[in-house]
Amino acid sequence: MTRWQRPYSLDLETAGALLGVLLTAGVGAFLVVGGLYGVVPAPVAVFGGAWLALGLVVGVRQAMLGVYVSDVGVRSRAMFRTTTVPWESVAEIRSGTGSMAGLDMGRLAIVIDRVDGEPVQTPLQRGHFRLFSLNPELGRLATWPEHYAEILTTLRAHHRAARAAGPPSPPLGSPSPPAGAGPAGAPALSADQRRDLHVLTRQHQRGALTDAEYAAAVARLRDAG
Repeated sequence: MTRWQRPYSLDLETAGALLGVLLTAGVGAFLVVGGLYGVVPAPVAVFGGAWLALGLVVGVRQAMLGVYVSDVGVRSRAMFRTTTVPWESVAEIRSGTGSMAGLDMGRLAIVIDRVDGEPVQTPLQRGHFRLFSLNPELGRLATWPEHYAEILTTLRAHHRAARAAGPPSPPLGSPSPPAGAGPAGAPALSADQRRDLHVLTRQHQRGALTDAEYAAAVARLRDAG
């Protein structure tokens, strides 16, 4: 069984979300018991319980925000979406511009660059805190600059360790692919070649390479493998 864990200490916002979950659950239990014994009017108990149930779901999700790692990959858990990327598909873990619905949030965010897909922006962002100020934001984790740098360094270390360990072993009983071939029988690319292919793809998407230049560069990369 794969065990996912956050490879960093919890921040104040996550701890606050956990505390909010406990308080919400306590108030909800009071409303349920009070409604059953007539201490709280039934309409109040039902209406309040419904809102508390919604708040409990949001609070639990907020408390689970972050980046998780395991032996098989890295996982970004956002408010409405969880994305898992196998280690062999991770090109780089970097610091990039945080955005929401295409709008620049003015913060740095930890980004997972994929070899075979669009980058994954995690909810971990570098906050700009002042003394005695804390502005929690729903769906994002704004961490202290020092904590942000520590998290980024830790995630990169896990990525390097996974690359050094090589791809995971196939499950027992699964057929072995031909030596040196990928799923479709094409020569398998090394980790360095996959990263180069990712860079070429990004350059092509930005218009830095024409279709012909991109095709020629990819052909040279595959011939070198």
